[in-house]
Amino acid sequence: QLARRNAMRNPRRTAGSALALVIGAAVVALFATFGSSVSHSIDQTVQRSFGGDLVVTQDSFSGAGLSPELAPAIAALPQVDEAVALSNVTARVGGATEYPTAGDPKAMASLLDLDVQQGSLADLAPGQVAITKGWGESHHKQLGDPITMSFADGKRATFHVAAVFGVGELLGDIVMTQQDWTPHQLHPGNVAVLVGLSKGTSIDAGRTAVERVAKQHGSPSVEDRDQYIERVAGQVDQLLTLVYGLLVLAIVIALIGLANTLSLSIHERTRELGLLRAVGLTRGKLRAMVRWESMITAVVGTVLGLAMGTFLAWGLVRALSAQEGFVSFQLPSTTLAVVLVLAIGAGVLAAVRPAHRAARLDVLAAIAER
Repeated sequence: QLARRNAMRNPRRTAGSALALVIGAAVVALFATFGSSVSHSIDQTVQRSFGGDLVVTQDSFSGAGLSPELAPAIAALPQVDEAVALSNVTARVGGATEYPTAGDPKAMASLLDLDVQQGSLADLAPGQVAITKGWGESHHKQLGDPITMSFADGKRATFHVAAVFGVGELLGDIVMTQQDWTPHQLHPGNVAVLVGLSKGTSIDAGRTAVERVAKQHGSPSVEDRDQYIERVAGQVDQLLTLVYGLLVLAIVIALIGLANTLSLSIHERTRELGLLRAVGLTRGKLRAMVRWESMITAVVGTVLGLAMGTFLAWGLVRALSAQEGFVSFQLPSTTLAVVLVLAIGAGVLAAVRPAHRAARLDVLAAIAER
């Protein structure tokens, strides 16, 4: 009770000393919640929409794509039922840059569940494209409408909408055939090959066979669905590592601020502390009072920061979900709990020196202080 009242005695000073923790906790809560939501959304999307078994991607830093011969070689394996190579396309549509995906529509329809609502993805022919429902609504395009694309080679082509689908997170808003993209492709190569194994083939046996073929075409990475999700989500975790570094810096700054605030408070309350000791407060309880005062300040600042950061992350996720239909909110409870525990620890550490100084005050000299 004494610690709580001491913390409330000078609200401006208490708020100032807790500000570093408020900012640090808010930043961590914002990025941790957003990162957790993105990772959760990636997991949900892949699990729901990808019906294949393996994903082949280039894991080098060269930026080179997969060999165009890789997908046919994988498809020829007896362990493989279906394989589709995906290519990233860059095109200008209506003055804006779009990033369609090109591939074999029939194989895409077999391995991916894109929630096709109109037309047929499997029957997509050269000169036709499939678009997401959201993109079509925002660009006023529907089944049968023409779409003109300008490519990097300087050429233009007009396509007609032959299918409308609902899930655009895996392939983007526009899907076209590889035959339409190849003439405009400046650097031949694919970004990924999706593989569906034959019935009765285990993941390990299928991966071994695919890896054997992959070694003959640059040794790209062969991953199952769980490994692919973990790798993509791991990119988000790398960003969060930087954010956690900011948290450590915020805690260090908060330690200094709390320690200075407590030292100043103890100096101003020298006579009061002497009177407390004179009426029976032991040194141990005096140190505990100072520690509790520091912990209260730290916890209040951290809770406010976590609440603020979580609310901002919720608003960001809702905005992206409404616009892109992708991110779903996921609260990282464990991370937030760890941040709160660290804040309590920071409060205890910040109070060590001021509490020791307060406990060593001479009682008579403190009472005589004016």
